[in-house]
Amino acid sequence: MPADQPSFSWTVIATTGERFSDFEPYVAAVNDAGTVAFEGALRSGGTGVFTGSGGPLLEEFVCPTHVTRVISHPDVNSAGHTSFYGDLADGRQGVFLHQDGRFQTIAVTDDAFSRIGPLGPTMNDAGGVAFRADRSRGVSGIFFWDGAAITTVADTLGGWRQFYGLPVISENGVVIFRADRNDGAQGIYAYEAGSVRPVAETGDQFETLAHFPSVDDVGRVAFVATLREGSSVVVEAYEDRLAVIDDEGAFESSRGALLTGRGTVVRIATPPGGGMGLFAGPDPYEHRILALGDALLGSIIVDFAANPVSVNATGHVAVRATLADDRQFILRADPASTSEAARSDAPRYEADQ
Repeated sequence: MPADQPSFSWTVIATTGERFSDFEPYVAAVNDAGTVAFEGALRSGGTGVFTGSGGPLLEEFVCPTHVTRVISHPDVNSAGHTSFYGDLADGRQGVFLHQDGRFQTIAVTDDAFSRIGPLGPTMNDAGGVAFRADRSRGVSGIFFWDGAAITTVADTLGGWRQFYGLPVISENGVVIFRADRNDGAQGIYAYEAGSVRPVAETGDQFETLAHFPSVDDVGRVAFVATLREGSSVVVEAYEDRLAVIDDEGAFESSRGALLTGRGTVVRIATPPGGGMGLFAGPDPYEHRILALGDALLGSIIVDFAANPVSVNATGHVAVRATLADDRQFILRADPASTSEAARSDAPRYEADQ
C-alpha cells in the first residue's frame, strides 16, 4: 500500500490555540472505548487532566484546589477512571485517582514516600494502579495499589540497582517492569501473587533491553532489545517463551514496541532512509501511522510522543504531535476497517536465553 493511502485516519482530540498553550512533555492515553486522556496547560493558567473522543466537547477533570499542577501523563481505563501524578499546594507530590466524580489520593510524599515518579502511572480495568516512587533518599521502587493497599513490587533494597520506564499492568493484575540488577544485568520482570520472575534478561542473546515494555490483556509482553550482534529487534514473550519478530530489514532501528489488547505490535522505529515513526506492523509503508517529516494538518510533523498507555485493544493509537508551525495536537489514529492486517504477521523465531 503506498504511503499516501494510509490504513489509519486521524481524529483531532485537542489542539493548542485559544484554550490550551501546551501539551508537552507528556503522552496521551486511550482506553478501549477510544476515549483519550491527556494533560494540558491552559492559557488561563494552570494544568488539568482532560478526556475526549473527538467531539466538540472535552471533559475536564478539575483537580481540588490543594492539587496545584499535573506532573505526568494520565492513564484511563475502560470505565473512564483516570490516574496521574500531581503537585500539592504544600509542596508534596502525590498519585491520584479520579473515578465517578470522586477524587482519591493513592499515595503522597510523607513518611512513606519522598518522591513520586518519574513519568506517570498505569492502570487496568479492575482499577489497580502501578507507579514508581522513592521511599527515601537512594531507595527507589515499583509499587502497586489494588484499590485498598499499596504493595511494594520491587525496590533498590532487594537486589535492584535502578528502574526505568513505566510499570505496566495486565488485566489479571500482573505488573511488568524494566530494571537493572545489582550485578549489572538488565531485565524485564513480572510481578504476580507476591513473587517476581524474569521475562527476559541480558546475556547470551540480548546486549541491551529498551526501557518501555508493554503488556496486552492476556499477559503477552512486548519490548525492544539489541541483540549481541548489534541489531535492534522487537521481542514478544508469552508463557515463558520468547519470540523475536523478524522484520526482514524493514527498519534500521527500533525504539519501542507498544502492544495493543489484541496483540498488535505498534513499533516506534526508523525505516532505512526515513524518519522515526509509528508503524502498526512490519511493513513501513502499509502499516505506517506517522513519521517525522510527514505532512499533517497543513504542516509537517517535527515531534511526536507515545508510550504503552497510548494504545488500546481495538488498535487506536493516541499521539501527541508537534508541527513545524508550532501547533501541538492530541490525536487519535483510527485503524481502517480493513487494517486487521496491522496485526504483525512478520516471521518470529524463538530467542535463546
